[in-house]
Order: sequence, then structure tokens, then C-alpha cells
Amino acid sequence: MDREKTGALIAAARKARGLTQKELAERLHISDRAVSKWERGAGFPDVSLLEPLADALGLSVLDLLRGEEQETPEPEGTVRRCLALLVRQTKEKTRKRLGQILGSLLALAVAGFVLFGILDRAGVFLRPVSQTMTAVVYSPDGELTGETTVTIDGKRKIVGEQSFVGRFAIEAVEATCRENVTAQIQWDTMGVEGWQDVQYYRPGEFCSLGVERMLYITENMQSFGLKLEDGTIIATDEAYVPLLRSGYYYSIRPAFLYQ
Repeated sequence: MDREKTGALIAAARKARGLTQKELAERLHISDRAVSKWERGAGFPDVSLLEPLADALGLSVLDLLRGEEQETPEPEGTVRRCLALLVRQTKEKTRKRLGQILGSLLALAVAGFVLFGILDRAGVFLRPVSQTMTAVVYSPDGELTGETTVTIDGKRKIVGEQSFVGRFAIEAVEATCRENVTAQIQWDTMGVEGWQDVQYYRPGEFCSLGVERMLYITENMQSFGLKLEDGTIIATDEAYVPLLRSGYYYSIRPAFLYQ
């Protein structure tokens, strides 16, 4: 197949039929730039277009393949059947290639999940936290009544579902300071962005220890506010007090203070 000869034949046949490049392109459902490319010999029609192109130009498929019109028409039923076979094979190869690509992508995704799980179990995404801070104690009416020491010592997960496991011992709440008590804090809990909660547990059981589950705490854990079951509020900043006294838990970003 000679691209230049075929391109010249396409151009001549198109003009003989009084068609513009755009009109021919519309019949074939392609762009006129593709037709221009063929006629300049810069490209060759896709095998799936040879038959409709030949019909549109009043040529035979063999004419297009040879790049010249034959004076004596030749039977081309066999050629057209071969073309149909080639088109089917091309489509099958395309589907197979897409299937291979999708299979590779799926395999990579599975490998990624497996690798993430291995790294997660190995503790790669855990960061140690060890700090002691002073928090203010407020009455249920929001009046300042004193101060308390809070000790945080454990590990914080920084990738995926962010969480903390370890000691969250509030001196004013004696039960949270016991040796066998562990706290678990989660950010974006219950599938809602900006919600955090804390749960205390001893081996084999979760327990409230007088602390309400929902709290506000920044991701660096240097600022927090929570409420006890009796209404007492313990917070590192008074800005948490009206939020905790409202009786409604607001979904806010956990980094809204002191990041």
C-alpha cells in the first residue's frame, strides 16, 4: 500500500463526486483533519474505514489498497470478507489489550492494599506521643473551678483512619489514671469528617469511667475539650466551653486550634 498514491486517489475521487473534505468526513463520522491527512499521504485509513470509504467514493476496496482505480472491476467479495475478519481481529486485540491493562491496574491496586496492610501492621504509620499538659476544669454552668493535669502517652496513627491508643489520664478523673486503663481516640469517627470520640477500655471491656464519648481534640493532641457525665467540662482552652455546654456536638475540623 502506497500512502501517497492512495491519498491522491481519495482526493481525486472526492472531488469527482463534488464532496468537500468535511462532507466526506461527516459520512464516515470522523474529523476532516483525518481526511486531509490521508490525501496528503501523511496517513492511511484505518482498516475499519476502508469499506465505508470505498462506498462513499464509488471505488472498490482493492482500488484503495492499490492506490489506483482499475478500468476493469474485479470481484472483491473475498477482499471485503478479509477486511471484516481483520476488523474483528483488531477489535479483539483491542479488547484483549484493555483487559490486560485493567488486569494489571487491578493487580497493582491489590498489591497496594496488601502493602499498606503490611506497613500498617508493622507500625510504619504510627507516631509516638508523650506529653503532659494543664487543663482547666469548668462547672456545668461554665464557671472556672480549678485546674488538672492531663498525661497523654501512646501512639497516634497518621495515615488512613487517624487514631490514638494509649494513656489519656486526667488527674481530676481518677478512674482514667489507673494502670490497666487504655484510651482510644478516633478522628473523623462514624464516617463524619470533624467528629472525634474517646473510649476507655480495660482488658476485655469498654467502660465510660464518667467521661462522655464525644470530644474536641486537635490532631497534634495539644488542645482538647471534653465533658464528664455530670456536666463538668475539662478543656485546655475556654473556646471549647460553649461548644460542650450547647448539648449539641458540632462537626468541625480537629485542627481548629493551636496547630
